Amino acid sequence: MLFPTLGKASSILSKSCDTSRHRRHEQPLAEPKFPLKKFEYMEGRNYRQSQKPNEQFLPCDDEEIERLQINHILMKSLFVSTFFAPVADQLKEGIKVLEVATGPGWWLIDMATQYPKSHFTGIDTMIYPISLPPANCHIKVFDISKKLPYPDNTFDYVTQHEALLRYSQQDWDAILPELIRVCKPGGYIESVEQSGNYQDIGPNMSIWMMRLTVSLQTRQINLKIATQLQSMLEELGGLESIEASHRSAPIGWYGRNGDLMLESVERLFDAIKPKLCEDWSMSSGKYDKIVQAASAECKDFRSWINIHYVYGRKKLEGTTGDSTSTTTEDTAVGSMNQTVVDSDSSVNNDKNTVNDSMDDTHTTVGSCDNEQL
Repeated sequence: MLFPTLGKASSILSKSCDTSRHRRHEQPLAEPKFPLKKFEYMEGRNYRQSQKPNEQFLPCDDEEIERLQINHILMKSLFVSTFFAPVADQLKEGIKVLEVATGPGWWLIDMATQYPKSHFTGIDTMIYPISLPPANCHIKVFDISKKLPYPDNTFDYVTQHEALLRYSQQDWDAILPELIRVCKPGGYIESVEQSGNYQDIGPNMSIWMMRLTVSLQTRQINLKIATQLQSMLEELGGLESIEASHRSAPIGWYGRNGDLMLESVERLFDAIKPKLCEDWSMSSGKYDKIVQAASAECKDFRSWINIHYVYGRKKLEGTTGDSTSTTTEDTAVGSMNQTVVDSDSSVNNDKNTVNDSMDDTHTTVGSCDNEQL
């Protein structure tokens, strides 16, 4: 009696398997969120396929959209305003605004909501998923490393944010003249970038920063670009009343701004993890251990970073002469007496005072005896 029972059970199981296979074939396959021919999947993150190494350094997925949203919230909290050029009155009356490298469009949508009479155009190499943008907001897909697809003197205000880890030096040399070209005479161009150097960092953050620097150099990405934008715009000509300034952001200390900056840094750790692990043949576990320690060190060492902005007014047609520029020092952060020493910053605490030169190259790091490259 045992064998017939087993035979029936085997028959039922076989029919069940056949039914299951049939159902799987009938079910539609889930479509990938990004087209597979244009994007590659690496260690849980999506990357845009490109022949340019610098364009593949940052991912383009939901996590990256959230990271850029945190950065936008940080900028609003740190600077209070979302823009720096004196265009508030014009925005209320209604002007044409262009944001280059718009990404998910957080700045663009925010501004379009605040100023419904102005029209906002965003342009980028790819479009991120954006739901229900305002009616006065338009986004265009275009290779921003090439000549912008607009006639001369089209926009009243041209701006760009967070291109540090996206542009090679060659891209910067190509895009800055384009920002000026499409801006109307009397209009303003503006650029906002984080510094490429973290200050007062611990040994593990030092290791991460050193590896990041080398990886970016192999991609021709200039970490010092934030402090060089003012001089680059001056050399290009065509602008007047160029002003540059910055504000220091604490990382993991000094209130809400410190918390936001720490979250921004930790999300950056995750965003570039696959590329750094690949560049340095590093295991995922080892990378996680380094960045977890680095994150804790930011609080202990009271680390900080500068966020720079620069803007200038396009000369009226027929105007000659050298452009004028000024550098205004903004407020540094810290719980003690902070003093801005030069065009970068100084943060005074109970341990030391950091005096940085304009090249933003000095970085104070802790020693590390148990980690070697």
